[in-house]
Amino acid sequence: MKKLMTILLAVLMLIPLIVSCGGNDATTTTEAPTTEAPTMEAPTTEAPTTVAPTTETPTTEAPIQTWSSKNDIRDTWSGKTLNVACSVWYGTGAPWAMPEAFITEQNDAYFGKKIQNAVLDRNEFIESTYGVKVNWLNATKASMHSALEAATLAKNVNYDLAAPRMMNVQSIVAGGYVYDLADREYIDFENSYYNENAVKTFTAHGHTFFVTGGFSTIDKETIVVLYFNKNVLGDGSEKASEELYQLVRDGKWTYDKLVEYAEAAYKDDGDGERDEDDVYGASISRYNRFFNNFGITQAGVNKATGKWEITLNDEDKIDDIIDVIIDTKNADWLLPIFGWGHVDEDFINGKYIFTDRELLESYVGLRGDNVGLVPFPMLNEEQGRYYVSTSEQQTIFMCIPKLTQDREMSEYFMDVLCWTGEEYTLKAYIETKKEHFKANADMEMITDYIIPNISYDAGKTMSWYPLIDGMEYHSYDGNENKFDEIYAEKEPDALKTIAEWNAAWGGYTEE
Repeated sequence: MKKLMTILLAVLMLIPLIVSCGGNDATTTTEAPTTEAPTMEAPTTEAPTTVAPTTETPTTEAPIQTWSSKNDIRDTWSGKTLNVACSVWYGTGAPWAMPEAFITEQNDAYFGKKIQNAVLDRNEFIESTYGVKVNWLNATKASMHSALEAATLAKNVNYDLAAPRMMNVQSIVAGGYVYDLADREYIDFENSYYNENAVKTFTAHGHTFFVTGGFSTIDKETIVVLYFNKNVLGDGSEKASEELYQLVRDGKWTYDKLVEYAEAAYKDDGDGERDEDDVYGASISRYNRFFNNFGITQAGVNKATGKWEITLNDEDKIDDIIDVIIDTKNADWLLPIFGWGHVDEDFINGKYIFTDRELLESYVGLRGDNVGLVPFPMLNEEQGRYYVSTSEQQTIFMCIPKLTQDREMSEYFMDVLCWTGEEYTLKAYIETKKEHFKANADMEMITDYIIPNISYDAGKTMSWYPLIDGMEYHSYDGNENKFDEIYAEKEPDALKTIAEWNAAWGGYTEE
């Protein structure tokens, strides 16, 4: 009963997060790191504060360990408690880091019974297999950087793993709070359950401090996809939908193709004016997403030197993107975003074909036999791949704080949590999506073209945003391209920040 109440309270706190993600596209607000102490009593290495997972028979088959040759050490840490520091959403208390750890049947409306059972099975499997209790700790209501800083000063805090949001990773490295994960015995980035794109994006100066992958579903839920109304596309014929899916498969799904569909769908109601009685081709809610979805980032790692550098300086490509934004804003086929306030209802009722929304919105209405989805298109075929943007606030990483009681134990169970996350929760997540998108082609889009193409921008990870602040929103004004003058204004701060990043990552020491 105690366990049920603990989990229920956490889930009730999670629901405002889900609703806010689904109903508000403005997810780039950040809070500056603070130095306040953690919002709960500092954990120690004593017995965990949570009730042990259930020992009932798992409802899913136990996964096969991909590194079975290391099974002989599975009892090394039997009887220990693994303390995992998680973030909570500022001001609401909703758990952010690995939120599936807090799922119960009470939020089936969002996550479904399959994920709930998979989470409980995963937790039970870890305890029964390794004899280790995982103690999930809501460590902070601010940034994980602040929590680790305060815990370091307290000197008696034990965090064996931490799960910060992507926006905090640079400040955590600068504070010297985490261990390097590269070239460690129990962590192999070649394993599929570590996101390859994230590892490449956040490996600098030969150091990799953070991983992400199947252990968290919230980053999948908050990626941006393009929903389409099958009844409007090509007069509702299955052939028209299949042609769109095939464009994606062939690498020919480009923005020009989206415009082609949208222009063909637009119908004026006869009064010669754009108003709510017209039929439109698309509703695109945030033009600044074009930068991410067309492959522009603000900061990255130079492959030759391994150092951070500014990447928001490809003027030719950015000029092309700004031209697309300007043309889109002036297009007849685009539903005026802030005009009438019935966007989702209009989409379901066939007022337009396309809308860009987060994947989690399939839980709250953007689903059904008439709704399909595809990745956001490429700018052109030369782009070569689809980019699926995710939020710096809603993407969860995992790292090993220097506050751990046993570094090797932390490394071992980071790996355990990552592969069991993929084997249990990610598989259950995909099964739940199948209940919403019954067409095989829609699930193919999710598993083959959307989730594998989640992309990361290191430039979004600093809370003061020197590289991006205002650039995406103000690089164009009306019909005028303002990129050159805005970039010139911001480049000095960006160069200074890049130098600080290189100093932090390049000057890393183990102790």
